[in-house]
Amino acid sequence: MKLQVKLSKDEATAFKNFADVCKPQEVSIDDFVKTIFLTGVEALNKQLAELVRKYAVENKEELAASGITVIEDEQGGVRLQDGEGILNKPL
Repeated sequence: MKLQVKLSKDEATAFKNFADVCKPQEVSIDDFVKTIFLTGVEALNKQLAELVRKYAVENKEELAASGITVIEDEQGGVRLQDGEGILNKPL
């Protein structure tokens, strides 16, 4: 897959300056950009999982009315379960 991002002149200059300072010499610009992208996706995924966890904890009754049970563990993780079983990995 190939992604293309259009940056304004200022954004492109800022990225070039960032890459000049942060990119190790032995890492290609393609690998550096890929790492930045994947790190951002991972961070966004963690934020979304936390939002779902908070929503599930705060809306147990509404979810129960829909047939979904919220199961909290001792570490603060949350699992959602319907009549057929667990719907997700711990959040």
